[in-house]
Amino acid sequence: MRINPGTNLFIPFSIPVFLFLTVVTKGFGALVDSTDLAIFEPEQIYYFMDEPVVTASRFSQPTSEAPSTIFVVTEQMIKERGYKYLIEVLEDLPGFDIHKHIGGQAGGTYVIQRGLWGNNKLLVLKDGIRLNPENGSNLVYGEQLSLGDLKQIEIMYGPSSAIYGADAYAGIINLITKKVETSKSVELQLSGGNGDSVDGHMLVQIRPFDDSYLHVYAHGYSTNGFDLHHIYDHYHYHMPGQGRTYFYDPNQSFEIPEQDWDFTIRAGWKNLEFESVYLHTSQPTNIAAPFNTGRTQHSKDRVKLDSWNLRLTHVLPILENLQTVTKFNAQFYDMDPHSRYGRKEFTNYIYERSDMLGMEEQLRYSYSSGKIIGGLTFKRISTMPYLNSRSPFDEGDTYYDFPVKKVITEDGKIFSIGPLKEYNYWTYGAYVQANHKLGEKLSLFAGARYDWETFTHHDSFNPRVGVIYTLKKGETLKLMYGEAYISPSAYFRFKAWVDKNFAHLPPSVFNRTLDPEKVSSVELNYSCHTQNLFVNISAYISRSTDSIQEAGQFLKNVYLITEQGSQKATVEIADNTGRVTNFGIDIGTSYKFNRAATLNFAYSFINSRQHLRGHNFDGPKISNHKIMAGITGYIGDHFSYNLRCRWRSEIHTSPTNTVYNGSTIPGIFLVDANIRWLNLLPDLDAYLTLKNLLDSKYFTAANESGDPTNGASLPRVPQDPFSFMVGVNYRF
Repeated sequence: MRINPGTNLFIPFSIPVFLFLTVVTKGFGALVDSTDLAIFEPEQIYYFMDEPVVTASRFSQPTSEAPSTIFVVTEQMIKERGYKYLIEVLEDLPGFDIHKHIGGQAGGTYVIQRGLWGNNKLLVLKDGIRLNPENGSNLVYGEQLSLGDLKQIEIMYGPSSAIYGADAYAGIINLITKKVETSKSVELQLSGGNGDSVDGHMLVQIRPFDDSYLHVYAHGYSTNGFDLHHIYDHYHYHMPGQGRTYFYDPNQSFEIPEQDWDFTIRAGWKNLEFESVYLHTSQPTNIAAPFNTGRTQHSKDRVKLDSWNLRLTHVLPILENLQTVTKFNAQFYDMDPHSRYGRKEFTNYIYERSDMLGMEEQLRYSYSSGKIIGGLTFKRISTMPYLNSRSPFDEGDTYYDFPVKKVITEDGKIFSIGPLKEYNYWTYGAYVQANHKLGEKLSLFAGARYDWETFTHHDSFNPRVGVIYTLKKGETLKLMYGEAYISPSAYFRFKAWVDKNFAHLPPSVFNRTLDPEKVSSVELNYSCHTQNLFVNISAYISRSTDSIQEAGQFLKNVYLITEQGSQKATVEIADNTGRVTNFGIDIGTSYKFNRAATLNFAYSFINSRQHLRGHNFDGPKISNHKIMAGITGYIGDHFSYNLRCRWRSEIHTSPTNTVYNGSTIPGIFLVDANIRWLNLLPDLDAYLTLKNLLDSKYFTAANESGDPTNGASLPRVPQDPFSFMVGVNYRF
């Protein structure tokens, strides 16, 4: 069902949902005495959902005392709600706008935290290891970001470059793996569902000696997806001068297969630890492309991305309260040279890659009233920028076959385009952060980081300060200020592609430079953790300046000079033309009645205003209001259930959107569920996960939501219908 928030349809839906949750809570509370039944409980060091976290300060502390707004999703919550992939977790959290089916090249799914758009603005870590590509390209949110080996997920809100450096812009997500606690354990999971979907993982943990361990995790996913051409066969829009245009050509097949897998190995011996994370995704390049531009989706038009992320860590205690931590890091990111982007007239092969080698030396000092952490870090990055070609790419560090050799602008200026080559540069950083208690109730934190790189010759200084006041145990009030930046990476500076009459060229071709984009944020947070209640309320305002827009400037009536002649075209170039101002409120709360029922509720309000190319408008792809509600519980010894619903108000669009012209896409109401049968056989669980129970037909914002006559994407993207996954989990 599609909900138009301009009406009051949400009220009839919300009333029965909350009545149902209340009735179920009361009923199960009467049926089950929680004191008689033992269930797995996560590590509780203080109160309900006050787990220890490491992301906010890079040392362990309770969530309530961490110098940031942090939501923790535990292993138990992952199992109870049937989460398999990171994107499913983020859908249920306050402050996030999620748009699926964008395509692997653009990030798979758009993830927007607190109105800051772009998959490069949210830093994703696994045990502190950076998973975002070092060349500044979008992180693809696909099923390769799986959750089968995690102890918990820490979602940190707000800019954090003061401690993490570049790209910790909107927030940070840290995937924390399970500890190896037994001599040997093995977990196998396998599931399947409609859309020809299959998913499975294996987790092996071994502790051969008391001072050593091994953690090995492998996960795979495959699907043929849903035939959106058939499901949305009557949906269309009007293009100027072309009349009615259907989303997909009824005479051509529509295919959206996807194959993802990931692999993690973590091994430790005494004070030495090695960890490696491998990610692979193979997705359609742009599901949101209309057939009139020649991009009806076929399985051959795909992007394949691989990323190896490695770290070696050594901890050296110097004194009882002083230690050094040495980290050697590496990342190898590569797009398959046979990845391609189809057109009617020709086929575009696309390619990019980057390698990184780095080191970080950190000093940790603790004393009776606080902790101080400082460090030095450097990286050497080698990258081939995003390029396109009429034939598959060859290995090498120089690309001679880019079809455009010169550009003649409307005023007669001539710019030559030399061979596009590999770029090598260094980045350096120095940081310090102090957490200090002024008594039982008041604590302060302050930190700063200075970064400089040889690539752009830009430097960046980012502070972070705040006050934490403890009202009583587990109840705190936090006032925080932070800044972050994104450096103009190779992806923005040297990305180049050309279509028949449209091109994206590096700004350096036209003797233009890019500056780092910056964001600053002020936030007031209240959190409460009791034996049964969790409440988190945040009010924030952020301002992003010098935002780098891939299509920041358009040069029209430009002539592209190729070996075959010249062609008139429009050229887009990246530029620091964007400015975004956001203010909003995030609320998250849970109440545990007993074993039978835990209620969860979240609400987000955001007002996002964007300034781009001289125009002010509501931030595209943003919903002003979002509500999430759910209930989780156990029935007897063998069953658990989870029911949750999400409502999202209208989605704002760009003024260039050909259907909505800056107005809004209708909002949505969705219901998901997860049912588990525990110990179906000894150590064997079964589960059924249901998504979109109402089988709603609904849309999200597309790639750029721009004008498809220029080769851009659809003004809206149809989403999946009802789906299910049934599976088993075996431990031995």
